[in-house]
Amino acid sequence: MRVRKSRAMQWFLLSTACAASLLACKSPSDSGAGSPANRAAISKSWELPLGSRGEGALALSDDGTIIAACQDGFVYAVDPRGVLQWKTYVGPTAASPAIGPDGAIYIANNNGAVYALNRAGSQRWQSIVYEGNTYGHNAAAVGTSFLFVPSRDGLKALNLSNGSLEWSAGVGTEQWGAVTLLADGTVLFGGHGRLNAVNTQGDIIWQYPPLTDEALQRNSGFPPPGDFFVVSGIAPGADHILYLGMGRNVFAAVGQDAALRWQLDTRGTTLNNASPVVASDGTIYFSHSDGHLYAYDKFGAKKWAFDMRGASQATPILASDGTLFAIGGRNLYALSPAGSLLAKVDVAEAISSPTLAPDGTIYVLNANGVLAAYAGGHGGLMNSAWPKFQADLANSGNQSSR
Repeated sequence: MRVRKSRAMQWFLLSTACAASLLACKSPSDSGAGSPANRAAISKSWELPLGSRGEGALALSDDGTIIAACQDGFVYAVDPRGVLQWKTYVGPTAASPAIGPDGAIYIANNNGAVYALNRAGSQRWQSIVYEGNTYGHNAAAVGTSFLFVPSRDGLKALNLSNGSLEWSAGVGTEQWGAVTLLADGTVLFGGHGRLNAVNTQGDIIWQYPPLTDEALQRNSGFPPPGDFFVVSGIAPGADHILYLGMGRNVFAAVGQDAALRWQLDTRGTTLNNASPVVASDGTIYFSHSDGHLYAYDKFGAKKWAFDMRGASQATPILASDGTLFAIGGRNLYALSPAGSLLAKVDVAEAISSPTLAPDGTIYVLNANGVLAAYAGGHGGLMNSAWPKFQADLANSGNQSSR
């Protein structure tokens, strides 16, 4: 009997050790900071149905007002309690609103018009940048004097005070993506199969891939399209490196010297529309269209990959304590910097990029047009080079805001 008990105890100890070993070897998609019971929940504080589907990223004003734009043509302003403050019609749009230093809200619609709204929702000005249907799944950048906005026939610089067109650059912009304004005044945008860099007068500084004189001559003097289709926002990181998504499969790092540093090429199911974000330690996070959230260092070495069980077009967001919030499939995930799952909640499909209030509240607009607030508990926005879509809570796309 004693022998049987001893053997039973040995089998118990062996099985316990094996179970512990298996747990230790789990991938980031399966592991977490403690057991599910110890993970902090993401609880919903309130929700507010808006008019229709929302695709553009949420913006947050300096008084905490959430700004959302929907396909029903309205821009909505909602206070932190979930109460609608106003709504203004600008026409159907899939673009992302941006907020200027004085509280003005800038938004392009799907028919070639750009609007500036005052803080209370009244129209400040309207500017027609293209006659006819134009691209709408993108975002502008706000400078000190100009709004740099993408259009079907090129990048437009609009005067912030009255909306007048100051200049146009390039021969077109991509349907998806966003404009980035670097701290030195360089304006970056994707267009015509290239990553383009222009100065604040609209003059080309560089392009990737480079456009050669030979290529121009072969195409009767007109710039031929390149094969580098930028479909995400452009995130600047350390050492003058730019991070972006290209087409369905590629995530790339390009230097400001117009040289490719490295790229990840893995088969995706849709376009790589989610923009990269850059943490304070230099880690680059991006949601790939293959359904994984990746963490890479600036040299192109992979730190980890998290399976989100579905592709996402929403850009992740970094909290001040290092927590990463990302949308994939139907879920909003909270992940540690090491890729461990902290919590998740079903938010339904969401294309719109979320935002994060200073008190830690996460705002999500799903594809059904429902705006919801979730108690995150991880602090406000991280102080880093590029912690969310278009750099800051205002979606300014301006590196100087960091």
